[in-house]
Amino acid sequence: MNIPSILNDVIGPVMRGPSSSHSAAAVRIGRICRDLLQGRVETVDISFDTSGSLPTTYLGQGSDMGLCGGLLGFAADDERLVDYKAELVKAGIAVTYHTGNYGDPHPNTYNLRIAGGGEEHDVVAISTGGGMIEVQKIDGLELSYFGDCYGLTVWSDGDAAEAAGMLMGEGSTITRPGPDSAAPLFVTRSLPFSPELLEQIAAGPGIIGFRTVAPVLPILTTPETAVPFTTAAEMLSYSAQSGMVDLGELALEYEAARGNITGEEVLEKALRLVDILDDSVKDGLQGTTAADRILGFQSGAYVEKRQQNALFDLGLLNHCIPYITALMEVKSSLGVIVAAPTAGSCGALPGTVLAAAGTLQMGREAKARGLLAAGLVGALIATRSTFAAEVCGCQAECGVASGMTAAAMVSMYGGDCSTSLCAASIALQNIFGMVCDPVAKRVEVPCLGKNILAASNGISCANLALAGYDPVIPFDEVVAAMDSVGRALPHELRCTGRGGLAVTPTALKIEKELG
Repeated sequence: MNIPSILNDVIGPVMRGPSSSHSAAAVRIGRICRDLLQGRVETVDISFDTSGSLPTTYLGQGSDMGLCGGLLGFAADDERLVDYKAELVKAGIAVTYHTGNYGDPHPNTYNLRIAGGGEEHDVVAISTGGGMIEVQKIDGLELSYFGDCYGLTVWSDGDAAEAAGMLMGEGSTITRPGPDSAAPLFVTRSLPFSPELLEQIAAGPGIIGFRTVAPVLPILTTPETAVPFTTAAEMLSYSAQSGMVDLGELALEYEAARGNITGEEVLEKALRLVDILDDSVKDGLQGTTAADRILGFQSGAYVEKRQQNALFDLGLLNHCIPYITALMEVKSSLGVIVAAPTAGSCGALPGTVLAAAGTLQMGREAKARGLLAAGLVGALIATRSTFAAEVCGCQAECGVASGMTAAAMVSMYGGDCSTSLCAASIALQNIFGMVCDPVAKRVEVPCLGKNILAASNGISCANLALAGYDPVIPFDEVVAAMDSVGRALPHELRCTGRGGLAVTPTALKIEKELG
C-alpha cells in the first residue's frame, strides 16, 4: 500500500495552474519523461482515451501547460510556465495530442511516446489526484513508480538485466520484465545511484543503456517507510497509548515517521508553506488579472463592503471569504498557490486557517500546526480514497477540504484529536454527492462558491463537535461511504465538462468566447 505523506499528497504541491490533477501532476510526468531522454526532448506524442477526463479538459485545466513545462525541466511553480508555448518553440520541442478508444481504466491517463537524441520511449502514467502521479509502464515494463524515490531504467539484450539487478544491493526495489520480454528493468532506491555503480552497470555484458530518474516529490520513500497509524481508529488507539492528544502533534509524529525526518524538519517545511500562502493572499487582495478566466477581481470588493458594514455579520466566515477568494483568484491568474488538498480546493482550508489565526491573534507556527493537523486528516482520507474529482467528483476536493478544515479549526481552538475527528466526520457527511462541473473547463465556477461552502461547513461542524454533537458514524466508515458514493457519480459529473453547470447555455457561450 502506498503510504500518503502530508507534505506530498495533502498540503502541496506548491504550484501554478488551475488544477493540481492536471497542471502539477503533468509537470511531474513531463520531468520524468525528460530524464528518460537525458533532457534531449525533440518530439512528444500524447494520446488520451475519449472516455477519460483529459480530452475535454487538458487545455482549460492546464495539462498541456504542465506537461510541456515538465518536458522543459520546469518545476511546478516556475514562472516560465505562463509562457510555456514560447519556451517550447525556443527549445525546439514538438508536442502533438491524439484521442481514441484505448480502454484506459483511469480517467487521467497519459500515453506518451517521447523521442530525442536518437532514442524513443513509450511511457504510460496517470494523475491520481492532488498533484500525485504513478508511472505504470516504461517501454512495455509494467511498474508502479510514484516519483518519491530515485529511479533507474536499464535496457539489455537478455539475461544481462538480471545481472544488472544484482548490482543494486540492499535498499533497492527491482521490477524485472518477463523472461521473454524485451522490456527494461526498473530499480528504485531512496539514495542517488553512485557514479561508480552506474559505471559498473554500463560495463556489464549485454547492457544497451540506462537512464536515471530523479524524484519529483519533496518527501522520499524508503523500503523501511512506515507510519504509526493509517486509520482514524488506529490513531485514536495510538493517542491513548502515547498520551498525545493534539492533532497537530500527531501530524508531526506521522510525517516525521513517513519521511524519515525530524519533527522539527516537518514543522520547518510547513512554516515555509505558511509564508507562501501569506504572500498569495496578499497578492490576491491587491488584485489579479488574467485574460483566460471567467471571474475578475472580487476579493477586494468583499473586504471593502465588510469595512462599510454593508454585509451580514458572519463572524469568522466574513474574514475567511476574502482570503479564500484571493487564493482562488491567484490560482486563476497562474500565480503561486499551495494545493490543499488540490488546486481546485486551494482556498477553503488555507484561507480559513490564516483567517482564524488572525482572528485568534495566533502566529506563524499556529498556522503551520493548523495546516498539519488538517493534513493528517487528509492523509487518513487519501489512504482509503482519492483527491481526484475525475474519480469521485468535487466531494474528493472541496468536500475533503471541508472535513480537513473542520478538524483544523477544532485543533486550533484547543480541542483534542477525537473532537477533531468528530468535526471532520460531520463535515464529510454533509458533502456526499458533490459533483464537479466546471464552467468552460476553468476551475472557477462553481469552484469558488464550493470553496466558500467548504469553509462554512467546516467552521460550523467544528463548533458542533466542540459543543459535543454526536457524528454517529465513525470517521473511517464515513470515508469508505464517501468514496463509494463518489465512484457511483455519472462520468459526466466528474470533471469532464460534460454535465451539470458546464453544459448550460450560458456556460457554453462563455466557453465559446474564451476559446
